[in-house]
Amino acid sequence: MKQTHIIVGTAGHVDHGKTRLTMALTGIDTDRLPEEKRRGLTIVPGFTYVDLQSGRRLGLIDVPGHEQFIKNMLSGVAGIDMALLVVAADEGIMPQTIEHLNILSLLGITKGVVAITKSDLVEEEWLELIVEDVSKLLAESGLRGAPIIAVSAQTGFQVEELKGLLDQQAAEVQERSSLGLCRIPVDRVFNKSGFGIVITGTLWSGSIRRGQLLELLPGKMEYSVRGIQVHGQQVDEALAGQRTALNLKGAKTEKIKPGCWLATPKLLQETNRVDVKLTLLKDAKSIPRYMKVRVFHGMSEVLGRVRLLDREVLEAGENCLCQLELYNSLTPIRGDRMILRSSSSLETIAGAVVLDVHPPKYKSSNPQTMKTLQTKAQWDSKQNFLLGLENAGTLLSIKEMAEIVQLSLEETKQKVETLLQAKQLKAVEVAGAVQYYSVASDAKWQNDIMFTLQNYHQSHPLQKGMPCPELRQGRLKKLALKQLNALLGTYAQARLLKILPEGLIAKQDFAISLTPTQHLELTAIVSAYEKNPFAPPDWEELLGSLNISLTKSQEYLGWLFDNKKLETIGKVLFAYETFRRAEQILRNKYPREFTIAQARDLWGTSRKYAQVLLDAMDEAGLTKRNKESRIFIAREVLL
Repeated sequence: MKQTHIIVGTAGHVDHGKTRLTMALTGIDTDRLPEEKRRGLTIVPGFTYVDLQSGRRLGLIDVPGHEQFIKNMLSGVAGIDMALLVVAADEGIMPQTIEHLNILSLLGITKGVVAITKSDLVEEEWLELIVEDVSKLLAESGLRGAPIIAVSAQTGFQVEELKGLLDQQAAEVQERSSLGLCRIPVDRVFNKSGFGIVITGTLWSGSIRRGQLLELLPGKMEYSVRGIQVHGQQVDEALAGQRTALNLKGAKTEKIKPGCWLATPKLLQETNRVDVKLTLLKDAKSIPRYMKVRVFHGMSEVLGRVRLLDREVLEAGENCLCQLELYNSLTPIRGDRMILRSSSSLETIAGAVVLDVHPPKYKSSNPQTMKTLQTKAQWDSKQNFLLGLENAGTLLSIKEMAEIVQLSLEETKQKVETLLQAKQLKAVEVAGAVQYYSVASDAKWQNDIMFTLQNYHQSHPLQKGMPCPELRQGRLKKLALKQLNALLGTYAQARLLKILPEGLIAKQDFAISLTPTQHLELTAIVSAYEKNPFAPPDWEELLGSLNISLTKSQEYLGWLFDNKKLETIGKVLFAYETFRRAEQILRNKYPREFTIAQARDLWGTSRKYAQVLLDAMDEAGLTKRNKESRIFIAREVLL
């Protein structure tokens, strides 16, 4: 029969018999610490397993019941699939019974069994009352309808029947997928003689094989898997849902501590802000805006605050969409569950489902804020995939997409094909490789580019177009220049814009059109430079003499250069044909050799401008120095 990999967590008040019942089910005492033995209570979670008649092997986590160790209890149940709630018959429902049940509900645990322990210590009538009380309590929890069974770890009464009920419930649990990317929260770290560093944890997703590289977070250091054990047995591969021990090899193993995560490289990203759906327990106090809380995720605990966005107070029993701002980073993914406890009284108050791990900081006054959150709350996996691409703000390869959306390469390829067919994704070739972007991103970029070009044309009406690098502003900043060029090529094909030979970008319908005033002023400027071409006027002085504002300087210069009316030679402005005329005049008079004084007099200019023109001829390879004179080295007249 097929063996499944399901983790069961015990829950219940201190001294209600969780550890004794675990021993009765498995034959193993999970209290391993001397302090636990001395005090007779569980302090840290204990781990074992139980084999069932169906062939299933259930990983069993025995968690502390004392309120002092509730944080240890939270780390124990973080990765469970179903629960074994324990209530002692002689005491009935107690404070930690309720708190543990609340935590299970907030974590989304809906499958489990309730064991009424120590049933041999009470009368049958009393036992019936306890069962009735427990049934009422379950009715308002995630475990509503869960089977209840009276047992005795001392006598073995109905322990086998309890195993049968656990088997039945396990059959209804949806197994975690062993496909795709893996992540495992570290709950124990120790050095084993002859092996080195060993960590243990529950594999939340994917699979891990020997030799595989894993990334540690926080810290982003890589380790290779030297060996794997599942329930004390050496294996080549661990699968999602299994309690796993990994022997790791890598530098700085002292950085690995309980609360860290090991995952497929680049799967997880640290964040200090998450969008969540928050549910406040019905018996909790109301939460004011910006309330400080303790946030539990996996084995990690950080301080943070609740940032309510659509109200000043969240009342008991209500839920809302909001943000959690974290004082230290966590590494969740969408769909993960978090537990919130008050920062002062240390009571469990709420649970949160992660909607987005890298959201912006919203303005609560913006009416679009809640619409955005409501949209996120309704996303399916396809929308979540597209959101990851949009948040990246750039074009992405398949590999880059896989890292961002936290899927395997194969899963990412399948999503891409589906979204391309549905016309929700676009592809473009960038430097010989295909990159992808969402239709929504494309619309935003297109809008930004057209808006920027329109503004540029209005403020620079005499410029043929905008330099491409200047387009990279706002949302377009995340695009590399080669990506922007590829994107602009698609817009040019769609005739939304045109790419000019000079690398300038303009709207498709844009054309320079001079006003009467501009025509007169530009004609006057050209005439002034052509009137005495070898002794040109000073630019600023000329504008002043023509009563042309200096604010038009760059705009007019751009037009004059583009239309070949003026050009710069050695940082001096000349009429466009001046250089060619100067060379022709000089060659006609002195076809072989001449001095600077001869050139100056021939052109009717000063030594200053003669020097500029002759230096330009030297650079162009037309002339070269010969002691105190120059000679022509080319016979062709510059055309």
